[in-house]
Amino acid sequence: MEFIKIAYCVTIPIILLIIWISGPLWKKFAINLLAVSNILLIGNAVFLIRQLRGMYELSKQFSLNGNHLFDKWDGFMIRIALLAILPFFSLNSYFRNSQLFTLVLLVLIYWTFPVYSWNTYELLFKIPGYLCLLCSAYAIGWLLNKLPYQSTIT
Repeated sequence: MEFIKIAYCVTIPIILLIIWISGPLWKKFAINLLAVSNILLIGNAVFLIRQLRGMYELSKQFSLNGNHLFDKWDGFMIRIALLAILPFFSLNSYFRNSQLFTLVLLVLIYWTFPVYSWNTYELLFKIPGYLCLLCSAYAIGWLLNKLPYQSTIT
């Protein structure tokens, strides 16, 4: 699940460029991909919450007078908390389709996890896995009529 944020940081600038400079057909497809990518970021948020919980339990085990690891809320901890909370806003269709919300998430991820800190171990296995995850999420969104440019049957 950690690779989702890396793939998000690589694919979202390309998707946003397609939205801003392409024709209407490619724009519709790119906006659908943008919505699906924002939904997939929820998996990274759950992964991040599990890591924070594990660190909290570890700090509780090693500290004698209480929890010292999470006492000081500096800028990094605030950014991590935002990265754990903000992707859940993409469950709402307004935020899921918003390019501004996507840019905010993208800048926040780049600011919190710079490129030099990315774990690219076994990259050739992670890329097809992410593409399969993206296709599966796109198919589920299409089946549930949750994609932005999907026609609704009335």
